[in-house]
Amino acid sequence: MKKKISQSIRAKTFLSMLALLAACCLMIYGIVMLVLPQNYYTDLEDQVADDFDALLDTFDEKTWAASTDEIERFAVHNHALVNIINDSGEVLYSVNHSTPEPGSPVSIVRRTHGFGAMFTEGMARYYLMVSAARVTAARPLAVLVRLLPLITAAILLVSVVGAYLLSRYYSRPLIAISQTARQMAALDLTGQCEVRRQDEIGVLAASLNEMSAQLSTALADLQAANGQLKQDIEREREQERQRVEFFTAVSHELKTPIAIIKGQLEGMIYQVGDYKDRDTYLRHCLKTTNDMEALVKEILAAARLGGSDFRLVCTDLDFSGLLQSVCRKFLGPMEDKQIALTLAIQPGVHCRGDLRLLEKAFDNVLSNAVAYSPAGARITVRLQEGVCTIENTGIQIAEEDLARLFTPFYRVDKSRSRNSGGSGLGLYITKTILDRHGIRHTLANTENGVKFTAFLQ
Repeated sequence: MKKKISQSIRAKTFLSMLALLAACCLMIYGIVMLVLPQNYYTDLEDQVADDFDALLDTFDEKTWAASTDEIERFAVHNHALVNIINDSGEVLYSVNHSTPEPGSPVSIVRRTHGFGAMFTEGMARYYLMVSAARVTAARPLAVLVRLLPLITAAILLVSVVGAYLLSRYYSRPLIAISQTARQMAALDLTGQCEVRRQDEIGVLAASLNEMSAQLSTALADLQAANGQLKQDIEREREQERQRVEFFTAVSHELKTPIAIIKGQLEGMIYQVGDYKDRDTYLRHCLKTTNDMEALVKEILAAARLGGSDFRLVCTDLDFSGLLQSVCRKFLGPMEDKQIALTLAIQPGVHCRGDLRLLEKAFDNVLSNAVAYSPAGARITVRLQEGVCTIENTGIQIAEEDLARLFTPFYRVDKSRSRNSGGSGLGLYITKTILDRHGIRHTLANTENGVKFTAFLQ
């Protein structure tokens, strides 16, 4: 219980207010009980003096003998002994009511206070002597004592209600502020401190809400930056992985022609078998060297495109004209393989990009379509509403190969022979160029062949 009270500001405020209010009320009641008799005595003395002056005024209007009723009332009202004495000291009239009657609500104290005055009637002088008993209000004081338990209960009730209301008024906003602070400590910045006050507590709540909003904004920015950093790290790791794979593939691709050239040269040097015919095999070496040169150029082009410092030279270009120009390059090879070409190119389609690189990208796609289509196939090139498709019939690609065709040096031919296919860099270069331009592209099998799609917009 003590621990709960020490941990609750509402309980501590309630008990403090309860003790303070109860103590104040009881202290006021005690002061009333102490001060009441003294004030009562003072009032009685003032009352006797006022009544004495009034009695003297009566003697100015009529004789004392005719004023016995007023003297009687004075004595009764003030519990006094009244004597009228002449010059000879003889008591002419006396009335004594200084002793209270049985059942009276007052009690006599031994102390008295007296008043005296001289008045004349004609030539005679008389003395009015009054001795008023000092009384105390025994019954009212007893009533106060008797009501003490009831008054105490009322004081406690009022104190409890008052302490509850005050503790609620002062502790409720503090509890709300404390709860909001706990949420903030737990990094839950969605809560708001609903305290609508103009005092210091209201200012504190408003400051806490403002700090929560600022922290929420800062945390959101930090999370966004952290997410971006994670993406950058993942992208860097992916680029590093691709770079390692690329150089691994490069070394593999170069190893074979180098081994061929080395073997042929050694055969010619040592005049082994058919290699004695140097002129023939020197031509073979030259052809292999030319193939290596072309491969190295493609490798350098791919590496340059993948570099972080590469920048596109973008202009507004006529994509319709570019596509028609690329198609014209392959009219001869298509005729040789009896491949039919269908063009459905919407005129006047423009896009922003690097003319040389986009021409290279679609040149690679169309080159693959011509190279891998069988004799008598059909190639259809369409450009409508910013969507370019190149579809060739007569051949399909296994689904497991489709996803890897844009990988460097990947060839569908499992023997990886350069005689049956290109270097494996063409579609990789195409993908890199289109990615640099932000052009989304897909490659998928159709009912009759394979279709490449590029979305310019």
